[in-house]
Amino acid sequence: MTAGSSTEAPTRKAPGEVRSIQYLRGIAAFGVLVFHAAERAGGHFGVGAAGVDIFFVISGFIMWVVTCRKTPAPGDFLIRRVQRIVPLYWAVTLLVVGVALAIPGSFPNLQVTFEALAKSLFFVPYQDPNGLIAPLIVPGWTLNYEMFFYLLFAAGLLAPARLRPWLVSAALIALVAVRPLLDAENPLVATYTDPILLEFGAGVWLGKLWSEDRLPRVSLGWAMAALGLAGFVAVTLAGVDVATARVLWWGVPALLLVAGAVSVERHGRVPDLWPLRVIGDASYSLYLVHGLAISAAIRVLGAVGLNNPALVFTASLVAGVIAGLAAYHLAEKPMMKLFRTGLGAHRPSGVAPAPAP
Repeated sequence: MTAGSSTEAPTRKAPGEVRSIQYLRGIAAFGVLVFHAAERAGGHFGVGAAGVDIFFVISGFIMWVVTCRKTPAPGDFLIRRVQRIVPLYWAVTLLVVGVALAIPGSFPNLQVTFEALAKSLFFVPYQDPNGLIAPLIVPGWTLNYEMFFYLLFAAGLLAPARLRPWLVSAALIALVAVRPLLDAENPLVATYTDPILLEFGAGVWLGKLWSEDRLPRVSLGWAMAALGLAGFVAVTLAGVDVATARVLWWGVPALLLVAGAVSVERHGRVPDLWPLRVIGDASYSLYLVHGLAISAAIRVLGAVGLNNPALVFTASLVAGVIAGLAAYHLAEKPMMKLFRTGLGAHRPSGVAPAPAP
């Protein structure tokens, strides 16, 4: 059985594509965009940041599905992940650094040093002058977690497939368990022992259930997805401080949502919804560049004296989507084509290999 629905969807899918995953990528990236757009407009849409938790669950799911049938060598696996994630991230980072150096004051909150640039490019967590553990391109903080998980998962590829999810999960749990014993103020410790890492492990087990065709049927899938959405709404309405236990307040609903969506697709039909497909395809680009697009939109509006919050919010959303789509078609997609040509038939089957930001 291919990695798709057991009943073919009405329209043709790309080989190995899990359509519901693509849709959730788009929804997650757009949610993060709305979160930041609302914040810059003086409003609040905190639950939009939960798109990151959805991405992490998706990432664990994908890593299992693309390796469960034919286990790649750890080095080959890591090379594929680097080829998929690094080029666009480096391009955006170097572009911003170049502009910041050429036009002082263009990014007033950005302090470029050689150390900051090196750590940003090579996914080494550090604390910036504002106290954030984030690289020069702030959304890249999630890529620090992604790359660490990839290293951990690559090590797991050395073990037999039947032991792999247990070993990966045990490693993640152990890292979280030792957190109270270490200096959590240290950026490396804070990142590599964060309970949010457990979301990757949950995704791995979800991928295992998918590959073994042990997911619930369509009706229960819809119920799980609805329960996940209801969880996000309930946490938002209750005003819960998510930072106290993010993996619980956002991680669990994210898992339910992703599990429900892939369960529906595994046993039913998922139609081709082109807006979600388009945003899903461009989700990585949208995630990386939306902050820059929002800043640019606000500057333009400010220059002409238009500071209405509703207008700022709307312009930020439009600018973010346009910038994301442009970056995807003009940069990310050509890079993907270049590396796909180089990889040829060596790419494992299972799921279209897009990253989870």
